Amino acid sequence: MTHDQRKGLTFELIQHRFTKPAKKVIEQRYPNTKLEMDEEKRRYKWGRYGIGKYVYPKDEETELRETIEDYIHTYFPESTIEYFT
Repeated sequence: MTHDQRKGLTFELIQHRFTKPAKKVIEQRYPNTKLEMDEEKRRYKWGRYGIGKYVYPKDEETELRETIEDYIHTYFPESTIEYFT
């Protein structure tokens, strides 16, 4: 990727999250998944469309966000991060 191609790049950052129905599907299709899907180790967040979801605990979410944003600012300094959810 050339320097000119990096201009105008945008990022949308989405952390791994799951709903109860999605968890069942993931576990059926990927029985050996390494994704952390223990609801006790996640934070429950009310979803935009009336469905709750499980996301990382706040401290892990903050660390994840800061780490990824640092990489983006280092390797794509002229880019924009649209959001993190």
